[in-house]
Amino acid sequence: MIELQNIIQHAYKNSDDFRNRMIAANIEPRDIEAREDLCKLPVLKKEDLPTLQKEFSPFGGMTTMEASKMVRIFMSPGPIYDPQSIEGDNWRFSEALEAANFNENDIVQNTFSYHLSPAGFMFDGALRRLGATVIPAGTGNTELQIQVMKDLGVTGYVGTPSFLTILLDAAEEKGWNVGDELKLSKAFFTAEMVTAEMKQRCDKLNICAYEGYGTADCGLIAYQDKQGPGLKLTETALVQLCDPLTGQELPQDEDGGEGEVVVTVFDEIYPLIRFGTGDLSRWVKGFEGQRLEGVLGRVSDGVKVKGMFVREKQLTNTIQELGFQTYQAIISRENNQDQIEIMIETAELISDQIVAKIKDIIRVTPIVKVLPKGSLKPDSKKLIDTRKWN
Repeated sequence: MIELQNIIQHAYKNSDDFRNRMIAANIEPRDIEAREDLCKLPVLKKEDLPTLQKEFSPFGGMTTMEASKMVRIFMSPGPIYDPQSIEGDNWRFSEALEAANFNENDIVQNTFSYHLSPAGFMFDGALRRLGATVIPAGTGNTELQIQVMKDLGVTGYVGTPSFLTILLDAAEEKGWNVGDELKLSKAFFTAEMVTAEMKQRCDKLNICAYEGYGTADCGLIAYQDKQGPGLKLTETALVQLCDPLTGQELPQDEDGGEGEVVVTVFDEIYPLIRFGTGDLSRWVKGFEGQRLEGVLGRVSDGVKVKGMFVREKQLTNTIQELGFQTYQAIISRENNQDQIEIMIETAELISDQIVAKIKDIIRVTPIVKVLPKGSLKPDSKKLIDTRKWN
């Protein structure tokens, strides 16, 4: 694989972190010539990025370009700083959107955040590459969003499935129907599980819905093309399923089992090589090495809530910095919407400023409740996910 050899040699020469990883593993670029050789290199865990970036600011020594030369810099929960090295389709999502039939005739409402998170720009650049007109709607503002959707004849939606549910409910309350007042005919979802109920609703409304899987670090990893089951691997990265403990690639057969999604991106400016996303998946039976079943869980303590990863360590640090020692966070799903309820042991009132501070860190609005001291065991689990998926 010449492309793999090239990115290995380029990263070794220009990325301090990658060169140090290679030296620590006692290997040289010539030792990695094919996919199977990648397992000679330990997996770089996503959960280690905050520490690495703190030690070697701002990108952990991984990039081959100075921060001042980047197009944009984003911040994901962790915190993790994500560089955008080029304008346009930096995260390569146009491949997935093209499969979902987005094109130059579409007016697309992009409801991903443009504020600090890369998701808004991630899809903006991909849609523009396909020639679509983009409405940078961002998150929230339900009434305004459905008005925009109606007035501008929006044909496409990108965002989370739960937010489209909110918009459709709000439109129906006004008596606006898809196919009449609303021209919406296609949707692309990511960052959340797409429930069977949402799929049925889209089918009923003749909204052709697709979904994809990617991260702020790696960009596109896999996507639905409806040419087969599960999610098709992108052609723009090398994807492995590996044992979360040993890092060894699992066999590409029906007995391979569940493994961590490990990605190598052919990006000369941000060469993520053997990057462990922390997501668990397995190969679709009969399509081993070609299609993933989707995200089946997490290796680390990160739990995705409303499209954002909430990490126990980060949440604990935040709660303690606010002066509280004992808490418990319960993640649940009500009316097809994720919610996180944080119970804090204190005799004080919880101010709006405290709630706002927690939201600023985890990027999700919590419901905060007060418990009398002694209600929670000191060693009780801090982050509990009670959601059940079909």
